Amino acid sequence: MSYPWLTTLWQQWQQLLSQERMHHAMLLVSPAGFGREALVRQLAQTVLCQNGVTESCGLCHSCKLFTAETHPDCHVIRPLEGKSISIDAIRQCNHWAWETSQLGGKRVVVIEQAESMGEAAANALLKTLEEPPANCQFILTTSELDRLLPTINSRCNKWRLQIPSEQDVKRWVESQLMQSIKWEDVRLNGCAPLAVLNFIEQGQNIRHQHLLEGLHQFLTPPHTGLFSVAEACMKDGLLSLRWLSYFLVDCLKVHQGAVNYLIHAESAVLVQQVATQVNQQTLLQQIQALNALIRELESHSGLNHELLMTDWLSGFIPAP
Repeated sequence: MSYPWLTTLWQQWQQLLSQERMHHAMLLVSPAGFGREALVRQLAQTVLCQNGVTESCGLCHSCKLFTAETHPDCHVIRPLEGKSISIDAIRQCNHWAWETSQLGGKRVVVIEQAESMGEAAANALLKTLEEPPANCQFILTTSELDRLLPTINSRCNKWRLQIPSEQDVKRWVESQLMQSIKWEDVRLNGCAPLAVLNFIEQGQNIRHQHLLEGLHQFLTPPHTGLFSVAEACMKDGLLSLRWLSYFLVDCLKVHQGAVNYLIHAESAVLVQQVATQVNQQTLLQQIQALNALIRELESHSGLNHELLMTDWLSGFIPAP
């Protein structure tokens, strides 16, 4: 297994494969950024392999087709950006499940982000999971188990990916980059190793720091730089707003004496300065307003992000 934090779960799955006790519908519960796709690919290739039982050989005809992403018995369904998995997609999935294997072996159907299925689509899949066809392996992934229809949940064998410690994530990312990183880089990305790696490789850590410094400058009287902060937020979109939310929550922690639990460990001085500038009531109101803005922007495309962001930032300016 290419990622060390996936090894334990993969070994448990290998034991099931060796004992021929693999459930027909495996459900992997894992946030994004932990490499769940690699784990799913590993399982799918192993199930389809013509030689291996607990590990794909990488040499057989099936493995070569899988590597080339042209395997006729491996089918993947995922939601289009911003859309749900349609009932038509699930009907196609059910068709694949019942058709004859083109290579004479097993068939694999992968449903990524299964929580994106609408109720009609989930009900259509349920019928197949209740009476599964022979030699067909379903693999579902989700990051939000609560959004998955309970009846689908109950028909699957659930597996949760264990989140590695902050220390392990920091150590792994540093080994990949050959440089030291901040603790706050890890915490901002929820201890998701691949998300942390991408955060630094894409220069988001630098833009994040500039955003916080710009916010501090704006919050300092006479409150200049409002449009500069709004423009900085546009570079990373909703991600920038989440960074600000985390930062302001840290400022609120300072007011409440919880300084040992800051996400922004290396930016503690900046957190203290902003906490001094903004009173607790205003912080709480602005955090609530920002989180509401994030939900609104997630739910409705086409809104003017910069205008809404500017309006939110004006809430920090004291009334004359």
